[in-house]
Amino acid sequence: MYYYIGKTLELMGIACLGAGLYLGCANPYGYSEAKAMGVEMGFLTLGILVFFVGRLIEKRS
Repeated sequence: MYYYIGKTLELMGIACLGAGLYLGCANPYGYSEAKAMGVEMGFLTLGILVFFVGRLIEKRS
């Protein structure tokens, strides 16, 4: 069961990475450059953390 939780968290982390890159590069909401970079860095940080928490949970199962 923990294997599936870990895999789900990994996928959520990858999705956060993709969302961060999209929001930072495409800037669909018309943010200023500084705000877009802040949003991008926040999503990238969140995605990396969620991904590695999922990886740790998966390895322990």
